[in-house]
Amino acid sequence: MRKLAVLFVLIATAVCLQAQTLSWDIKFLKGSSRESVPINQIIRMETGQDFLLAINPASDCFCYVICYDSDRQIIVLLAGQVKGGNEITLGPIHIDPPSGTETLYVIMSLTRQAKLEDLIQAQKNNPSGRQQATNLYREVVSLQNSASGLGEPASSFVPSGGTSRGNTQENATRFSGKNMYVRAITIRH
Repeated sequence: MRKLAVLFVLIATAVCLQAQTLSWDIKFLKGSSRESVPINQIIRMETGQDFLLAINPASDCFCYVICYDSDRQIIVLLAGQVKGGNEITLGPIHIDPPSGTETLYVIMSLTRQAKLEDLIQAQKNNPSGRQQATNLYREVVSLQNSASGLGEPASSFVPSGGTSRGNTQENATRFSGKNMYVRAITIRH
C-alpha cells in the first residue's frame, strides 16, 4: 500500500510540474515564398517585403507580440489569452520605411501580465503619446530582463511541415521548461 501511495505522489508531482511550465513553438516565414527562417539570428529583409509569424502554444497561456519599429514606434500586434493547441498566425506584416532595425518581442506567459496589459491599454487610448510608448517599451525590456535572468531560454528546432512545393522543410523553434518567455526577433532592412 505504501508503494502505491509513493507512486501516486510521484505521478502527481510530475503532472503538476508539467502543468506549471510552458511549451510553445514559433515560426518566422519570410517573403512571398514564405521561407522558414531561424529566429536565433538577425533576419535580413528588404523594405516592402512581408512575413508571417506563427505561434503555437501547447497549453492555454497569455501571448503578447509587440513591435518596436525602425521609426521608434510601438505597435501591439497581439495581446491576450490564447488557447493551447491553436496556432496563431500574424501577418502578412509588411516591412515599411525607413530602413533600419525592427524588433518583435514575443512574450509568452502562464499568468496574465497585468502591468503590461495596463500599459498596452494606455498606449491604445493615446497612440501618439510618447510617454505611453516609452513606458510600454520599458515594461517589455523589464520583462525580458527578468525572464532572461533565469538563464537562456531552453529552445530547440523542430520540423513543422513542408512548403506548398513540398521540397523544403519548415522549421519552428520550440521553447519549454519555464513559465514565462520574452523572445526578441531582430529584423534588419
